Amino acid sequence: MGFFDSPKIFKTHEQIRKALFLITSLDQKQKEIVYEALAGELDDNGVSAEEIKRVVRELRAKGLISEIDKASLLKLI
Repeated sequence: MGFFDSPKIFKTHEQIRKALFLITSLDQKQKEIVYEALAGELDDNGVSAEEIKRVVRELRAKGLISEIDKASLLKLI
């Protein structure tokens, strides 16, 4: 791990799916959208807190998730 590498919150697809299952404000379609976005960040051995924040911010800006969903997703960090 380099000096600027941050710890990974999710290291597997299954960890992402389990975390999203717990967020009741997301419907199934939204869970799939969020899953695909986060799974795309697994390429460097996991998804960091910074990557989660960026993905959630982008999804909210596109109107794909609500402010409540955003808050719930950020609690995963």
